[in-house]
Amino acid sequence: MSKLTRRTRSAVLAGLGAAAALSLLVACGGSGGHGGTASKDKDVVSINSPSASGASASASAAAESGRPRLRVDTTDAERTRLYQIWTDCLHDHGVPAGHKPGSTAWSIAGDITKYPAATTACLPKRPIEPPEEDPAKNPHYMDDFRTYIKCLNDGGLKVKGLSDGSGWNYDGESSLTQAQESRLDHDCEVKAYK
Repeated sequence: MSKLTRRTRSAVLAGLGAAAALSLLVACGGSGGHGGTASKDKDVVSINSPSASGASASASAAAESGRPRLRVDTTDAERTRLYQIWTDCLHDHGVPAGHKPGSTAWSIAGDITKYPAATTACLPKRPIEPPEEDPAKNPHYMDDFRTYIKCLNDGGLKVKGLSDGSGWNYDGESSLTQAQESRLDHDCEVKAYK
């Protein structure tokens, strides 16, 4: 894993490879919100907020109805389990997938935008990110983001937040292990995005 940049959680899926993350981002219109990169991070696709019109707000509410909603304090294991249900559905509906070495879980290997029937069929299983981690839904997002970055630095992870709040870059060497970084990241998310 490269220790250069970490994107925020609602950018791409956890546990899926970089190719799967990229195809999911393309399918969902890009990144935003809060999460990570590569194998260390919990990348998840973002959810676009509805416009002020009643029709699109109703359509958005209908699209989110019944879908699993993640919370800021959702564990990595639970997040991975919920996204794996969605990934399994995509695979069952014809989206190419494979297994990472030593894993029985499917990792999407194709661009899901090429499979509109599968994405429509599996939409009810796609988890919804916490509204606190969506800049379009959280009016205090940038304040929360700055609190998150300060917490990471106070915990020993030397990072510098990106000016748009979409993630951070390493800003020096850290003595923390990957497990310690992951735990600190989760704890800081819970603290900042309450």
